[in-house]
Amino acid sequence: MSFIYKKNIQRQIKTSKLDLLFFGFISFSIFYFFNLENYNFYSTDFQVRYKPNGLNLINQIISLNFSEINFFNYYLIPELIAGFLLKISPNDKIFSLGSNCLNIILLFCAFYYFFKSLNLNNNRLIVLFFLIIFFSYIGNWIWCFWKLADIYFLFVFSLVFYFINRGIIKKNKSSFIIGFFFVIISLVTKPQGLSIILFYILSIYLFDLNKRINFYKFLIIFFVIYLTLFPPTIYFLIKMNIFDNVTHFMAEGYISGTIFYKFDTFLNEFSLIKNDLNQVFYYYYLFIKKVIYQLTFLRETYSIKHNIFLAIYSLLIYFLIIINIKYLSEKENLFLKMTILICFLSILLHSSLNTADEPNRHQLFNLTPFYVLASISFVRLLKLIKILN
Repeated sequence: MSFIYKKNIQRQIKTSKLDLLFFGFISFSIFYFFNLENYNFYSTDFQVRYKPNGLNLINQIISLNFSEINFFNYYLIPELIAGFLLKISPNDKIFSLGSNCLNIILLFCAFYYFFKSLNLNNNRLIVLFFLIIFFSYIGNWIWCFWKLADIYFLFVFSLVFYFINRGIIKKNKSSFIIGFFFVIISLVTKPQGLSIILFYILSIYLFDLNKRINFYKFLIIFFVIYLTLFPPTIYFLIKMNIFDNVTHFMAEGYISGTIFYKFDTFLNEFSLIKNDLNQVFYYYYLFIKKVIYQLTFLRETYSIKHNIFLAIYSLLIYFLIIINIKYLSEKENLFLKMTILICFLSILLHSSLNTADEPNRHQLFNLTPFYVLASISFVRLLKLIKILN
């Protein structure tokens, strides 16, 4: 009898978590349908890339002309989805509605798989505060309506995260195989899939095959080596005029898609002369500026009011993680380390290339589990305050 009772309690806890996510999904969907005209966006990327390439891709599939399809295209999946939805939609409004609804569904499915990766069973309050934290900033969810690849990539990464997590905890090799399949899918969803490959390899190695390695020391050493070698490597590659598709981000001073920090600006700022050594120093400085740009949500193009909100918002998230880092390490050690690892790799990737002008768009896939940890910490603080009172 006690066994059956325990099973019923566990089932009720899981159901209440799903109910809360479903309630969030319904609420967000209702909000969208009451604001259809306000959230009917078509990004420049969609008009220039996804729409024409997607329609061309669908026509190639229909005509069985597979030899002309580039299966190594970083945006194959979003182009395929865009082309399919455009093909079956009678007009732009129906296409927009279908695309936006698909994004909303995939957004909440991603939430589900991140929460399914947690050890904590009674996490209804955590889900509630996660939804509050996530949806309190429009920059986290507006991408559902821009006809972009970001939500697709978030969903694919949530599956990679979940299957790696399950494979490590349950010692299940089939989960690693399924996870690897979604790693491949991530590579043809967005270029950020490059960071997912390394995340997959390092997660299995550090958390399953070789647990004796100190994870945090490993990250520090990895970062020091990368920081030491990357700028001079870029310098020599530029001198040899190879790998232009990678080096031009540093050569042209990219910070984001529209924000640049040029070599001449660096020389003028520090009153330096133009020579090879100072050019290497410039790449070091540019890289560090990009790292800082990743860590702060503030943006030059935003209003003072917007940046004040972002400063409070980001500091609160960091505060919640730091203040309860010991508790998170004890209760959700694997989830915590996997989240830190993907955030670390994402920062390195975007600091080596460039990122979006918006602070949460390209980083949405690694920020979402970060928000989950912040929510766990917030619930923990509430419980401590209650105990203290």
